[in-house]
Amino acid sequence: MRKMAVFFALMMLMTATGLCETLRVGMECNYAPYNWTQSEAGEAGVALKAGGYADGYDVRVAKIIADAMGRELEIVKTEWDGLTPALLTGNIDVIIAGMSPTEKRRMTIDFTDTYYTTELCVVVGKNSKFAQAKSLSDLSGAKITGQMSTFHYDMIDQIPNVVKMPAQDTFPTMIVAVSSGAIDGYVADRPGALSAVYANPELTFVSFEEGQGFDVPEDNREIAVGIPQGSPLKEEINEILAGIDDQQRKALMDASVQAQPLSN
Repeated sequence: MRKMAVFFALMMLMTATGLCETLRVGMECNYAPYNWTQSEAGEAGVALKAGGYADGYDVRVAKIIADAMGRELEIVKTEWDGLTPALLTGNIDVIIAGMSPTEKRRMTIDFTDTYYTTELCVVVGKNSKFAQAKSLSDLSGAKITGQMSTFHYDMIDQIPNVVKMPAQDTFPTMIVAVSSGAIDGYVADRPGALSAVYANPELTFVSFEEGQGFDVPEDNREIAVGIPQGSPLKEEINEILAGIDDQQRKALMDASVQAQPLSN
């Protein structure tokens, strides 16, 4: 009985100090290497309420943030288009989902400082006539798509004489489309391209020579945590992110690329 009393006292103390609070983090769990779903826990997986485990760069960053805040981490698997509505309605506390802090998104939500910076590539078939492209003009005539509701899709317009295909819901869908020959390629950031090629040997990606690639606004090169406007979480999370140096960020991303299931 005495042990039980001590246990409940500790629980009450933890609740009073906020240590039992949950940090609800929204992400797709379908965007490797930033986030994905897997059947086993693995080294860094976080259990999902609907079953399976979430892992990836976003999950590992979310763990660092939650641990530093003294909160329990809950990953809330959410479709990409549902992330901002989920944040606005209070169903999640933050978005950590490989999301760029674009001007349009800043009209409805706030963002923390950057937790990753990247560049844009185009994923194509390894045996494609576009596989050796070095500039956007080399992709002239290609059938290219991008994920729906992302700036990636808008960037396609910069390719001369491109055949802009309908936007797709997910990256796995686009990988299948390239592999089957339905499209020639899709726009992705570099980690996403590396992830696709790692899991699908028949693919490669085009990275462009300096000045020959996409003209991407600075805020679209950055990845940040989405938070409600005016949220006090911003200052706290920024302080935590400042403690993750570039070397650690690279190590986290490299580990995530290597850890992803090959089916992604």
